[in-house]
Amino acid sequence: MIESTAAVRVAAVDAETDAACIDLWAAAVASRDGRPEDPAVRARAAAKFAAARVALVVAPDSHDGIRGFALVTAPGTGGTGDTDTSTDSSGTGTSGAAEPADAAYISLLAVAPSAQGSGLGRALLVAAVDAARDAGHEHCTLHAIEDNAPAVRLYRSAGFRPVGESFPHALSRRPTRTFVV
Repeated sequence: MIESTAAVRVAAVDAETDAACIDLWAAAVASRDGRPEDPAVRARAAAKFAAARVALVVAPDSHDGIRGFALVTAPGTGGTGDTDTSTDSSGTGTSGAAEPADAAYISLLAVAPSAQGSGLGRALLVAAVDAARDAGHEHCTLHAIEDNAPAVRLYRSAGFRPVGESFPHALSRRPTRTFVV
């Protein structure tokens, strides 16, 4: 796993932080896709924050906001058909890929558009995997839209490997892949 020096921390469960992360997720997906924010994207993110949580890693900004985050959920949450991840990538839990049964799921990972390319996504990914391992999960999985080249490069460079066949993303229908580390 490649390390990063960007400042991130594990956040306590807090409705205000969760809401800020959901706002960031909706904005990051809209920026990635070149479209206005979609209420369905926001609703899916809110459902993920309601799932059993392993960790929430955040990168605070200087104004008490959030520049990026990674939500790690418990094993099994990746198979609900209602999960996705991004640095901006997203996917759904319908891949049918052979994933380790005890793997934590990096359900959402987003970096504010203004902070992309700064190493923050890497720092969040490293911290998310570390938090999952600290919680006793040897492996992590995530789903990434295959044509989201920056996210796929990040995941591969951090040691994630694709498993299984592509499957359509639940909202966009774009080809999505499961990655495991």
